[in-house]
Amino acid sequence: MRILAFLLIITNLLSCTGTQKKQIPSEKTDNPALTKALDSVFRKNELLGLSVTLIGNGKPVYEGYFGTANITTQKPIDKSTIFRIASISKTFTATALMQLEEKGLVDLHTDVSDYLGWELKHPEFPEKIITLHQLLSHQSSIRDGEGYARFSSEMISEKLDIKELFQPEGAYFTPDMFAAHEPGNYFSYTNCTWGLIASIIEKVSGLTFDEYCRKNIFNPLNMKADFNVARITEPENLAALYRYKDGAWEAQADEYSEKSPESRLYPEYSPGKNGLIFGPQGSLRISAPDLYTFTQAIMNEGEIDSVSVLTKESVGKMMQTHWRYTGDNGDTWDNFFMAYGYGIHHLTNTESADFIYPTENMSGHPGIAYGLLSDLYFDPETRNGLIFITNGSKQSFEYGKKSSFYQVEEDVFQSTLPFMSDFLNKQPETEGSR
Repeated sequence: MRILAFLLIITNLLSCTGTQKKQIPSEKTDNPALTKALDSVFRKNELLGLSVTLIGNGKPVYEGYFGTANITTQKPIDKSTIFRIASISKTFTATALMQLEEKGLVDLHTDVSDYLGWELKHPEFPEKIITLHQLLSHQSSIRDGEGYARFSSEMISEKLDIKELFQPEGAYFTPDMFAAHEPGNYFSYTNCTWGLIASIIEKVSGLTFDEYCRKNIFNPLNMKADFNVARITEPENLAALYRYKDGAWEAQADEYSEKSPESRLYPEYSPGKNGLIFGPQGSLRISAPDLYTFTQAIMNEGEIDSVSVLTKESVGKMMQTHWRYTGDNGDTWDNFFMAYGYGIHHLTNTESADFIYPTENMSGHPGIAYGLLSDLYFDPETRNGLIFITNGSKQSFEYGKKSSFYQVEEDVFQSTLPFMSDFLNKQPETEGSR
C-alpha cells in the first residue's frame, strides 16, 4: 500500500462514452453543468475547499472554486487563494537546479560530495558515487528513514547541518536512510533528498534556496509564490490545511488568522548548510492561477511572453523518462509511480493503475500533506491538463476503484471528462500558434 505519510498523489481515469460534439471554447468560460458536477464531488467527498483548473490547447478553459480557505476567518477559496502544494514543489526545485546546469555550474553526473563539501556515500556501497541525476529521479538509494522526521522537527531550533542526517556518524542518521540497493539502479520515492538538491543550489549560487527561486523563477514569471511563507505578500490569502478529527476540523498547517507567518531563515544561517529548512520537497506556497503560469512555461519549452526560465534543452531533460518500472527496479507505491523524469512524474496509462484521461499522456506531479491533496498534470503534446487542490476532507483519502489514484481524484476526473472530451479529441495547435 502507498504510505500516506510522506506523499502525494492525485487522480485519474475514465473511458470515453459517446459525447455529443459541442463548440470548443478558446478562452476560459463559465460552465454551469461542470460547476454543478464538481459541486457534487465537493459535497460527496465532504471537502473543506476545492480548486479545479482545466487546461485545453494550452489555455485555462475553466476555473472552479468551492468551499472555505480558513475556518476562523471564513475566507472562501477563490483564484487568489495560496496553497502549500506539497510535492508539486519538487518540479520547481528541479527547475532551479536545471537553471544552474544550463550555466555549467553543476554537472548532473558528478559526485554530489564535490558540491556539498562533505562525503555522501551509501554505507554498503561506498565505491558508488551519488549524483544529481540520481537525486532528481529518485534513484540515489536514499530513503526517508526514521531519522528524517526527528531531523525535520529540530533542524531550525538546533540550527542543524544537513550532513547530520546523511553521514553514518551524524546525530540524526539511522540505518534505514539507505535502501538495500546500490545507487543508480532502483527507484525509491523520497523527500529528504530534495534537501540535498536545495543545499547544492545554495552552495553553487551563494543564495538561500528561497531567495534563488524568487530571483530566478517567481519574480520573472510575476508569481506571488514563495518557499519562505514569511515572504508571502498577501498572507491573508493563505489556505489553512485541515484534517477532520473527533467531529471537528483541526488546522494542521498555515493557520495564520491570529499571527503572522515566521521566517524559516534564522540569522546565523549560511547558504548550503541545510536547504531542507525551506521545504524544497513540499513547502511551496502558490495559487492555482500561478501554477497554471508555471505549467504554461513548461509546455512552452521554458518561455512565456519572451520571459525564459529554462531552455528548450533543459525542459527536454526534465521531461525525459529517466526511470521506468520493469518489474523489479523500484517501489511503485501500488502501481502509482511507474515512470519518472527530473522532478516530473510520468503517467504510463497502465490499466487500473496510473492514468487520468486514457487518451492523454500526462506528466506533472501530485502532492499530499497535512490534509491537502493536489495535482498538476498535462500532456505536453496536446497541451491539455488540469490542476486540482483540496485543503481538507472529512473523509479519509481512500484508493479509487479504477486506478491507483484516490477516489476523490477519480471523481474530479470523471466529472471533468465530458467538458474536456472535445479537447481530448482535437488535434493540438501547431507550434507557430502558441
